[in-house]
Amino acid sequence: MRFSSTVSAALAASPAFAAPTAEAASPARVVYANSGHIYLASYDGSRFTTTANSSFPNTDPSWLAFVEPNLLYAVNDIASNTFLYNVDINGNTIKQVTNKQGSGGVVHLEVNKAKTRMLGAGYGSGKIDVWNIENGGLKLIKSIQSPGPASPNQDGPHPHQSVNDPTGRYFFVNDLGTDSILVIDSQNDAFNIVNRVSVVPAGTGPRHGVFYPFGAAQPSHYFVLCELGNVVISYRLNYTDNGKGVEFTTTQVLNSFGPNNQVPAGAGAGELVLSPDNKDLYLSNRLTGQATDNIAHIKIIQIDSNSVALLWINSVSSGGTGPRMFSISNDGNTLFVTNQNGALGVAAISRNATDGSLDPNFHGTISNNAFGGDGPQYIKQLQ
Repeated sequence: MRFSSTVSAALAASPAFAAPTAEAASPARVVYANSGHIYLASYDGSRFTTTANSSFPNTDPSWLAFVEPNLLYAVNDIASNTFLYNVDINGNTIKQVTNKQGSGGVVHLEVNKAKTRMLGAGYGSGKIDVWNIENGGLKLIKSIQSPGPASPNQDGPHPHQSVNDPTGRYFFVNDLGTDSILVIDSQNDAFNIVNRVSVVPAGTGPRHGVFYPFGAAQPSHYFVLCELGNVVISYRLNYTDNGKGVEFTTTQVLNSFGPNNQVPAGAGAGELVLSPDNKDLYLSNRLTGQATDNIAHIKIIQIDSNSVALLWINSVSSGGTGPRMFSISNDGNTLFVTNQNGALGVAAISRNATDGSLDPNFHGTISNNAFGGDGPQYIKQLQ
């Protein structure tokens, strides 16, 4: 997409890129996980100190969802049960409470704004599970079949993520297998699909998305990262009362490797994160064929009250390969990155809060040797 002179002017007015600022002194408490294990750690801005290593055989907790003050829900990527754990952050313990049967191959969990319902995206089953989690419970309400048809090179529906919009009413489900975004209306506990948006071109494979702006009562845009097409698509949103809930207008499609860069054969984009100050997007590029994969930085340029443009800036090493998931710290100053393979299983990347730039030098790491070669897939700050 060719940017207008308005975009150029907005970029020129933005702060110059500077060296990342130092990390805050107060330690962050994080949770991370690999196959059969969930860990707690403290991060002080320069190193990670593991405080708990809890073993849960025959599980693959590739995604977790924390509900304050002490509940931790986990998928089991290799089966059809969802787990509930009790986490004592200060006491450094993680104990299983229960597990319940749902759909197979769930790879993502999303808790609603009211902390009463949770959706599980069943990549393996093609279904979306709706759970009642009131009062620390875990009860399956219903399973929703994601409709077809399958996209090119796919064998059927593969929901990869559900995200609750800021209103708390709608969930957007990115279905990589059908090149679609489903809008699910949770009003009156119905959880009905009210809109199905086709993601083009065919074979793009929508994976993870974020609402923009962060903290708004009603978002103006939805950004989605597509694994198969290795692009970020920007949609302008229109909330309606015509039965569809939310309507989508495509405003931009951006290469995850940059507009002038060739996508490596076999590459598959992973995670997409919005900074809490609404200035920057970050994404992970996997399967690049390089010694390490990378985290790319995209600047968000606000054109007017209802228009934004995305500008690819650069990328830095993730420290390993296969960065399936990463997250941003609560203060917005650090990216916590996991790599399934390669040298570093966990890496902390410092972010400059002024211009969003990422420091290529890591500010805390955990070797993949510490995980026996089976690198972690999930990491998130708890407090």
